[in-house]
Amino acid sequence: MHVTLVLTHECNLACSYCYTGEKFRREMDWETAMRSLDLLFLAPREQTPWRDEAPIDLGFFGGEPLICFDMLERVAVEARARAEREGRRLRLAVTTNGTLVTPERARRLKALDVQVTLSLDGCRAAHEATRPQRGGRSSFDDVVAGGRNLLAAGLGLQVIAVVAPENVRWLGESVRFLAELGAKEIILNPAFECAWSDADLALWELGLEEAVAVYADAIRAGRPIAMPTFDNKLLAAAKGGLASCDSCGSGDREIAVSPRGNLFPCARMVGEDRDDKLVIGHLDTGIDRGRVSGLKRGPADPACGECAEQWRCGASCACANLAETGTTHLPGGTQCWYEQATARIADGAGHQLLAERDPTFLSWTYGRVASAAKAAGQNPAKVERRHRLPLAT
Repeated sequence: MHVTLVLTHECNLACSYCYTGEKFRREMDWETAMRSLDLLFLAPREQTPWRDEAPIDLGFFGGEPLICFDMLERVAVEARARAEREGRRLRLAVTTNGTLVTPERARRLKALDVQVTLSLDGCRAAHEATRPQRGGRSSFDDVVAGGRNLLAAGLGLQVIAVVAPENVRWLGESVRFLAELGAKEIILNPAFECAWSDADLALWELGLEEAVAVYADAIRAGRPIAMPTFDNKLLAAAKGGLASCDSCGSGDREIAVSPRGNLFPCARMVGEDRDDKLVIGHLDTGIDRGRVSGLKRGPADPACGECAEQWRCGASCACANLAETGTTHLPGGTQCWYEQATARIADGAGHQLLAERDPTFLSWTYGRVASAAKAAGQNPAKVERRHRLPLAT
């Protein structure tokens, strides 16, 4: 179970693609936070009583969650203490725009063992095209300083870079910049809510080709950088397709709590918390499973049945679908293009690395498949033999 606390609707940036709506000062209070911890700690036992040993995840989101750093710290301390009392494995995480990450805060997040994901859209030109401060001033230098503070504190640098029409022309340069900055994971998060022209898609594909070259060169150097854009396609190919746990877990394995205590399928759907159509419950009443399943139901796209990528298509994200098509169950044309383009580009790099018999690639890709199989109680050796070379041609 992953529970995310939306600590505030306030933010100090004015991102061009922001999906959270109006920025305003409504913050989560202590009582709501503690009841959210009850949801986190009790739900796994109610849903999967035989999996008490499974880790539970608590995330912090916004707005900009570090505006409420004191509350974040207080909740993290309480969650750690409760996990220790109950013998549970707890993972803490926060997604931040980085502008408020001081050296002291970075050290405190490290001490609390909070995984930090930094929103940085790439090189200066790319970032400044999409993520200004409120008022228009550049946020680039502040965000990079925040990233360096995280690195100095001993926290690995995990970055989310949103890819939008305004910054896609710098995608390859941005990935190289983030790799040189020290990012160990680069999550390229497409802005599917934007209008993408054919010219934009051509730039996007070129940028993905440049990005996969950075990805492959890092593997050849023995210092792989996690890039889910390519990793997910290659891992799915290596294990023969996507498993049920690879699909969107919104409302089932993932819950977000708004400052008012409303429950949503994921943090990206909270928005201004003024529209109940995506609400799936409240801390007072619990999760409405009927509403959860209702959000996922709908007619399938008949075009999907003929798609060669269907076996490992990642277009199941409810919030991405909502952004592009206004429904939670149907992807749109941009997502279909993206799934096919990333599969083709990832496979090209994968085949080359396989032909080179690169040991880091074999460990990075097939080693993780074997580890996942072992965790699921399967025989890793059999899984590795079965899926040694099934990358799509």
